[in-house]
Amino acid sequence: MNGEASPAFLLVNRVEVISECCDACGNGFASNPAGEKALIASVGSQNRVLRFCSSCGDNINSRIQSEEARARYIWDWAIPLKDGRGLTHNS
Repeated sequence: MNGEASPAFLLVNRVEVISECCDACGNGFASNPAGEKALIASVGSQNRVLRFCSSCGDNINSRIQSEEARARYIWDWAIPLKDGRGLTHNS
């Protein structure tokens, strides 16, 4: 992305600003200025972090079958940054 702005979101509980989209559907995390819930997963031996929008998160969460797997997921709150302006990427 050459100087293009990506939407940026604040993940409240992780205290993290991200410009990536949902790891499942590729959409943004929240269009509502108040934000929306987002599902965060820590997977694999390296504890890779995956982030899912509310819709995908609900779908994934409804399919988790074991408590061991459920322990790797946590709900967070994603808030779009002011004016929808995101981070600028230069390559």
